[in-house]
Amino acid sequence: MRLKEAINKRKSIRCFENKKIPKSMIKDAVKAPSSGNRQPWIFYCVDSKKTRDKVSELLRETLKLLKNQMKLQSKKIQKITKEFYSDLGGAQNIIFIYRKKIKNEAVYAKPSDIKSISCAAENLMLSAVNMGLGTCWVGSFNGKPEKKLNKILKTKNNEELVASIIIGYPKKEYQPLKRKKKQLKEVLKFR
Repeated sequence: MRLKEAINKRKSIRCFENKKIPKSMIKDAVKAPSSGNRQPWIFYCVDSKKTRDKVSELLRETLKLLKNQMKLQSKKIQKITKEFYSDLGGAQNIIFIYRKKIKNEAVYAKPSDIKSISCAAENLMLSAVNMGLGTCWVGSFNGKPEKKLNKILKTKNNEELVASIIIGYPKKEYQPLKRKKKQLKEVLKFR
């Protein structure tokens, strides 16, 4: 598949088959380029049911913390979110990407690391599309939930979460949400 096709096909998938993804696919993603070749990431790949269920429980707790934000969403989005958080859409795999915090790091290091990890995450998601897999970036692990997640994943104290991606085989009948995109002229400027 060409890059343009993969980019246009990549959608947030929230309903998956009960099937694990090939480990080789994840191994390719960690080879992404990075700023200054720092390779600032640590990929934690959840593929055990026990750990996945703990993460799912944590997301359900997190949803309660976000109740005021959820009220601002449409009833349809609230329903989809609750269903998705109840069991991670049935996905068997979750990938958490952390970075090592460095004492006295240079001013540019943290932003560069986060940009590099974001690029690695996008490489992972585009590779997934290329393999017929679906992904969904989940950003609900800030604050207390992140501390609980760190215990579940047994991360080190000097590691911080940058990205969390649910990945798996999309259910055949699943239709991703169609959301209105901004006009191209709003987000693209030629000078």
